[in-house]
Amino acid sequence: YNGMVLSDDMVFVTPVMYSKDYTDILPSFNAKLEATENLLLRAGAYKSIVRPKMSRIAPNQIIEKNDDNEVEAEFGNPELDPYRAWNFDVSAEYYFENGGVIQAGAFHKQIEDFLVDVTVEGPQTFAGYVFTGDDDEVSYSINGGDATITGFEFNYQQPLEFLPGLLDGTLVGFNYTYTDTEGEVPDGDGGMRYITLPAAAKSKWNAMIGYDKGGLELRLTAAYRDEYLDELEGSPEEDRYVKDHMQIDASAKYRINDNFQVFADFININDEDYVAFQKGPDRDRLLQFETYSWTTKLGLRYTY
Repeated sequence: YNGMVLSDDMVFVTPVMYSKDYTDILPSFNAKLEATENLLLRAGAYKSIVRPKMSRIAPNQIIEKNDDNEVEAEFGNPELDPYRAWNFDVSAEYYFENGGVIQAGAFHKQIEDFLVDVTVEGPQTFAGYVFTGDDDEVSYSINGGDATITGFEFNYQQPLEFLPGLLDGTLVGFNYTYTDTEGEVPDGDGGMRYITLPAAAKSKWNAMIGYDKGGLELRLTAAYRDEYLDELEGSPEEDRYVKDHMQIDASAKYRINDNFQVFADFININDEDYVAFQKGPDRDRLLQFETYSWTTKLGLRYTY
């Protein structure tokens, strides 16, 4: 390079500069009504803006070529715009006399220029670089088009103080969220295609049974989520998804005195696996399979 002999670990740094200006007005409206002593109603409407993470907009470039001249490249995209959204929420909360609560709500978000990570294969040009190989793979972030998020949520928490004797320290809880999402992104052929938003599982729920009395705290929880879109590729057949997941955890704590507490956490005691796949026309194609078994953490906590 310019008369120098390059070593494998030599790094060249070229300063670059980008700038982007924007001005936004973010109105907000919130209302709360105490319909009865135990019933609370809420409604809200507001506009929000979310700026891209620095890791997405930093003009970084990582380009690797293997022995077969196939290229894998990752780019930051300093041309990203923030995404903007109008948000609408309504909810109702009812509080029981013994400290329990039941909540329900609905929400809708209208998003412009949402952010998504893409990986594109084949000949293409990005950031001034030309990639000519059919197996070349380039990853970067882009602004999609418009997107919508609509759903509802439910939450129930209840101490079972009516149970006899020592059982009156029992607790139960359950929450559920349903989310329907849709966004439009370039399809690589000059058009647009519709996707579910990345990392947006349609259904999620958590269930808990516990005990809290006399310094002893016990929890057994189950957490479930549907499959979701993980990475956007050049076509729907190449998109990466993560399978649905249901994990059971447990924890125990005992307070010895005001200063000391012993605890134990048991994570993934049902040995749930992590599975990533592509949706094929005939059957799914496995991309990643990981199994972890269960883990535990024991400790002594001191508070002063």
